[in-house]
Parts: sequence; C-alpha cells; structure tokens
Amino acid sequence: MPVAAIELVTQREYARRRGCTEAAVRRAVRDGRISLIDGRIDPVAADAQWARNTRVRAGSRPTDDANLTGSSTASGQSGQPEDDDTDSGYWKSRARRERAEAELAELKLRELQGQLVRADEWAAALAKRAAAFREGLLQIPSRLAAQLAAEADQARVHTMLEDELRHVMEQLTHR
Repeated sequence: MPVAAIELVTQREYARRRGCTEAAVRRAVRDGRISLIDGRIDPVAADAQWARNTRVRAGSRPTDDANLTGSSTASGQSGQPEDDDTDSGYWKSRARRERAEAELAELKLRELQGQLVRADEWAAALAKRAAAFREGLLQIPSRLAAQLAAEADQARVHTMLEDELRHVMEQLTHR
C-alpha cells in the first residue's frame, strides 16, 4: 500500500487556508501549539494540533470546516480582531502553568516510585534518629560507670568505652 505524500505549506499559506492572520500562525508556532517540518506546516497535522492546543477566546469567531478546507475569509471581516497583544500574555501564562503541572506530575510519579520522599517526612525521620542517637550516647555513663570505676587497667577502660560507642552507632545505622 503506497504511503501518501505529506503536503507542506508556508505559514502564510496555512493562515490563508485557516482564515486567520499570519501573525496568529506565527504565534501558534512560537508557543508550540503547532509544529513545523523543515520550516513548513503540514496543514492536516497543524489543524489537529490547533484544535487540541488552542483555547477559543470569547468574542472570536469560530473556525468552521470551510476555513479548514481552504476557502479564505478576510481577516477582521467579523469586526473582531483575530489576535492582540494580550493574547501573547495569556499564552505565556498558560505555557508556564502547563510546565508547572507537568513538573508536578513528574514529582508525584517519582514519589510513588520511591525515588523521592517528602522533605517534612524526611526531616521527621532524621529528627527521630538523631534523638535516639543522643539518648544512646547519654546512657553510656549510667551503663558503664560501675564497671569503669572497678577497672584499674587503662587499656581495658578504653576498649569498654570504644565498644559501647560502636554499639550505639550500630543501632543508629540499623534502624
């Protein structure tokens, strides 16, 4: 079965076919709402991308099937401007929001996969371990005082203290 050739048109031609301004098409390309292939536009793919990625503004005229098939309508014929400067601010805000939502979704996915933990949960777990370590260290004197007082060999005292410190540190790493 032969593969159909893709028709590529200029941005100006696509705007004419769509019945909008060339500036509107350039903005759509710049904002990533439609894509280019070697600097040109595939009208079929661009129509689908435009419909999926562009929100209709209040007061703008709807795009009908006649505009998509190539009958041209003069821009501004409806008395409504097709695009204005406030439009680019909207698209920049929308793009920022979309990026933020995508980043948030990635973070949630990584958290569910166990690659990330919440900072507050991590801080609480760390504080709990630090408190346990502190308590373990503070209990050394009460556990060893009598044994150390009875021991005359300095090397033995050193070994007993070292063993007890290692024991407390092992408890910290094995929880």
